Amino acid sequence: MGSEKEQTSYGYDLFSNPFIFWQNYISKLSEANLGFYDNVIKVSKYWFRVFWEPWLKGARTVQKETTKVE
Repeated sequence: MGSEKEQTSYGYDLFSNPFIFWQNYISKLSEANLGFYDNVIKVSKYWFRVFWEPWLKGARTVQKETTKVE
């Protein structure tokens, strides 16, 4: 068991009030999920740019060529 100083460094006592423990656990878990989702969005934007920009540039040149012919 930790000393009284260590228990107060957390700001609460796990055994006297377990609701605070779960509240902190859930809040930290949600913060971690938000960070994960932000990174997923950044990575997906990067890969969409890598794969779609060449296709879009090719489609634009084809459209320009077809408009010139008409």
